Amino acid sequence: MEKLLEVLSIQSVSKDQFRMFAYIIRQLQDIPNVTYYTDDGNIYIQRGIAEDYPCMVAHMDTVHDIVEDLHPLVFNGMITGFNRATMEQTGIGGDDKVGIYIALECLRTFDDIKVAFFRDEEIGCVGSYVADMTFFEDCRFVLQCDRRGNNDFIVDASGVELSSKWFKEDVYPILTGYGYKFANGMMTDVMALKENGIGCSVANMSCGYYNPHTAQEFVDSLEVENCLDMCKTLIRCCTKVYGHKHTPRYVAPIATKGKYSKGSSYWDWSTVVAKSNGYAYWEEEPKTLYEKPKSTYCKDCWGGEAVRDGLCQTCHDWYDGKIEVPF
Repeated sequence: MEKLLEVLSIQSVSKDQFRMFAYIIRQLQDIPNVTYYTDDGNIYIQRGIAEDYPCMVAHMDTVHDIVEDLHPLVFNGMITGFNRATMEQTGIGGDDKVGIYIALECLRTFDDIKVAFFRDEEIGCVGSYVADMTFFEDCRFVLQCDRRGNNDFIVDASGVELSSKWFKEDVYPILTGYGYKFANGMMTDVMALKENGIGCSVANMSCGYYNPHTAQEFVDSLEVENCLDMCKTLIRCCTKVYGHKHTPRYVAPIATKGKYSKGSSYWDWSTVVAKSNGYAYWEEEPKTLYEKPKSTYCKDCWGGEAVRDGLCQTCHDWYDGKIEVPF
């Protein structure tokens, strides 16, 4: 709990995450056999020498503005953020400080492991889209803890397949033992790595934070520890190199009753130019559900609704808690 509270107390927002960057660098000084380098605002860490490595990633930014006096307030194992200067509840930044905590704990636990921390995920996976992909060439798999809730193991993000069937077969018994299940998710760093051409299986998972991107965000410390234990078990048990090549495709969810509906249209991603800020523009007029050329699409669901601040109204409603995901 002490280390978790320590990470949660550090304020970090997109384009202003130097405090978290410096904290991570300081933590590395106390871990033996660690080498690291930084590039374009990202941190790349290797511990030990091996033929291949498990890998954890997380992002250093949150969406919450810097406040005068952020204090993690704990009640029955639940942690929320409180601004003692204004006596108001504020976001604690579990998205993705919990992921940072879990990645650092795995780095402390295992002699041979790689970890990467990316900048500016919340404004379009900026850091991971410019990642040094050579760092991941000898990785068995890459895990990220950047999902609300306590039981989702994301193997498909915004229509991008993340994991091989062999990886899913090997992790399934472990997931069920910790109360997790396979699920579809949204844009995050492992999706960006997969689109960048990473050659191994990747996945994202729920890690015990709730109401992300709101002042009412909170973290369940017991669920955080359950996710951490599962990650450690996956690292210990999954010792193969789980190769997986991304096959470009595009999914256009039709927003109806929920964040995503069951109806989707697929087309060749090669007709789309992917941008680092999470948008996409058609190069030619597609013969698909949406027929307007040069359209801008929602960076989460890639649907055809009008976009505001990078998201369609359906996605804004989902983040505001007005819509539940139907899977």
